[in-house]
Amino acid sequence: MGAYPADTVDLVLDFYPASSPNRVGVLVLPGGGYGFISRENEGTAPAEWLNARGVDAWVLSYTVASATVPAPISPRPQQEALEAARRIRAEGRVDRLGIWGFSAGGHLAAVTATDPAAALDFAILGYPVISMVPGVTHPGSRHNLIGDDATAELEATLSAENRVGVATPPAFLFHTANDATVPVENSLRFAAAMANHSRPFQILVLPDGPHGIGLALGDEKLGWTGELERWLKQSILI
Repeated sequence: MGAYPADTVDLVLDFYPASSPNRVGVLVLPGGGYGFISRENEGTAPAEWLNARGVDAWVLSYTVASATVPAPISPRPQQEALEAARRIRAEGRVDRLGIWGFSAGGHLAAVTATDPAAALDFAILGYPVISMVPGVTHPGSRHNLIGDDATAELEATLSAENRVGVATPPAFLFHTANDATVPVENSLRFAAAMANHSRPFQILVLPDGPHGIGLALGDEKLGWTGELERWLKQSILI
């Protein structure tokens, strides 16, 4: 692992190179409600999982709300994710670049994947926040990103289901049906938008499990990366 150099935007972007790279890369965005970064569970572990499959990984510690950077923090995380994708492309190590986000990082991943400027090739969304609509969203993520008094226009713009279009890359979504922190309706809304625009996607919803499980490696009940690996092999790593 090595620190990735900063350019015009200050980034904390750490590089995890695969020992036998296959010229596919993934930008990993951990969750944390836009209030902290779940670094190990949703950053380092996915990067190492990708490395074992020949995929280079970069983990972005994007801006989160804090005493020094008070909420609302938009558009800083969005700008940082776009800049991270640009810099990874500029390195020339990869021919295909995807994005993988969890929870609030899944929201940032979905917003970035649906931005044509990012030119991403695929997206992986783990129990993602998708919508900013009250009653559907994760309240803490909404508060930290756009504030409790956000305009209807900003709410709609940063609800990723509204951003899906004909150029949105293929996506894999994972959620548990009874997630008590981020309702499964978030993933279902994004999947419906992908279907409405005839974009390729796969969604895996397990019937029972808590929020924030990460990869759940070795967990017979909650393990989901086997299905992700199958999707990657059939849709991306070909």
